[in-house]
Amino acid sequence: MAENIGFDKEQFEERIAFEVKDKEIPSISYTLVSRNSVLASGHVQRDDLSYNFSDETRFRIASQTKMFTCICLMQLVEQGLVDIDVDVSLYIPGFQPKNPFISEKGGPFGNEVTLRKLMSHTAGLIREPKSGHYLDDSNPPLGQTVNELASSELKFDPSASVFSYSNAGMAVVGSVIEHVSGQSYGDYLTTNILKPLGMSDSAIYSDSAILDELAPAFMWTIDSDLPAPVFDLGGSPAGNIFSTLPDMSRFMICLLRGGFLPDGHSLVSPSTLEQMWLIGGQRPKGYAGLSDYGLGFGVGKLDDWHTVGHGGAVYGFASQISMLPLAGFGIEIISTLDMTNNTANHLAESGLRLALAANKMGPSPTKRRAYSEISTEQLQSLPGHYKNQENEEIAEITRRNDKLYLIGDGVPLQIKPKTDTQFYVDGRLYSEGSDYEFLKLEFPQPEKMIWKNQTWAKTTIVKGQVDAEIEPHLGTYGPEINITTLSYQNNELVCLIEYFHSHICKPIGNNKFIMNGTLYPNETLELGATDEMGQLGIRVGLMFLKRRS
Repeated sequence: MAENIGFDKEQFEERIAFEVKDKEIPSISYTLVSRNSVLASGHVQRDDLSYNFSDETRFRIASQTKMFTCICLMQLVEQGLVDIDVDVSLYIPGFQPKNPFISEKGGPFGNEVTLRKLMSHTAGLIREPKSGHYLDDSNPPLGQTVNELASSELKFDPSASVFSYSNAGMAVVGSVIEHVSGQSYGDYLTTNILKPLGMSDSAIYSDSAILDELAPAFMWTIDSDLPAPVFDLGGSPAGNIFSTLPDMSRFMICLLRGGFLPDGHSLVSPSTLEQMWLIGGQRPKGYAGLSDYGLGFGVGKLDDWHTVGHGGAVYGFASQISMLPLAGFGIEIISTLDMTNNTANHLAESGLRLALAANKMGPSPTKRRAYSEISTEQLQSLPGHYKNQENEEIAEITRRNDKLYLIGDGVPLQIKPKTDTQFYVDGRLYSEGSDYEFLKLEFPQPEKMIWKNQTWAKTTIVKGQVDAEIEPHLGTYGPEINITTLSYQNNELVCLIEYFHSHICKPIGNNKFIMNGTLYPNETLELGATDEMGQLGIRVGLMFLKRRS
């Protein structure tokens, strides 16, 4: 039975319904809890859809899995079986990534790759492993994934505490759990986390029962939506849990109770949770939700309240879990449209503010910003290429049906008018509540744009001749589920990866380039790569992507 704190469920679902309609999101589901019970939960879906949601409906919680993985590891720490500040090779013999940053003058955090650094994404490990990466649907064993990482080269100096998000690093944490416990990662998770919590409808791997109840989810580009592919990720400790709203409610309630289960048993101690919620790495701007990172948890602030939780994004599902440990409230938001994490985070903050306001612990959330209709004249006059007058960067305004998109920073940013000349970024990717820095833009006069506090002038792109060494490599790569495209735009090599993330690639020699973009920043792109079977393709970091015919 839900606890009554005066939470305005109708107002909250109106906010959700607005986002569902405005951004044409298939569905958004939520559950709000206190330390004692579920306060409210529900599902809002688009008017043209009629999926039958229930308490048994499964969702992919993606990177929220990292919280579970790190709690598993910290249980072993509490038992005295693991030290998170020693070199990982103590637990995985032979795990010694190459460290090109070792020098006489290192940083203050030591050159070792430790579990503390892996859990806080400061170990310097590459983002995606060679096998079991985000574009790999072959579901290789965890041992294979980690063995291939053992001799990889670090991307950042592990002594400098540089935050660099790494799914590969969390796979290593899962492997340590296996080596120390003597159980598979999945068995340990099920026995020591899921079963004690009563999360009987959750699992680390899919089966027919889970797939039968899996909510339909969708990928998107600015041209169309399409059903999301479903397969188990190889690096399962980083993001493969399937769960339900009631099960995620049980998880949040336990954490808000300091790690204690309803029967009084402890999943993990309050002092361990406190340690996990200390800032270990500072995330760059552009991440939805929690601005810093602890051990497997994002850490941040909502008004003056300390917040902990995690976001998640995996093939059609975008989620945000946010908890206020001192206030005793937590919320889970799950969207069934890929990469709508900023909307999920904005709604999570709104839901928590409504709960706080109902208890006279804070103000109600502000009203949603209103926008004008795009005029026919704006749809016709604004599209085109714009050149930054300071650094000659190129951005594009493009029209799709009756929407306008700014193609900037490598991603499609839908823009909406506030006045005849003032616009805001507000769409599926970034919108109100986002910490993306450049939400405002204006067109003060014909063929002029102000964005990023800089002036851009409309320009005509003159296609240059494609570099003879690059031209043979242009085309498509990788599996059908997630095609990567190399093209030549504005006289530069561009890598489009994970549906709509474009990266400008700068040459560094020997058919290698450094990628500049939001998803794979500073990653190395290698042209003309071959794999162990002699297949031709490209390599992004450690990921080999086969050339498509």
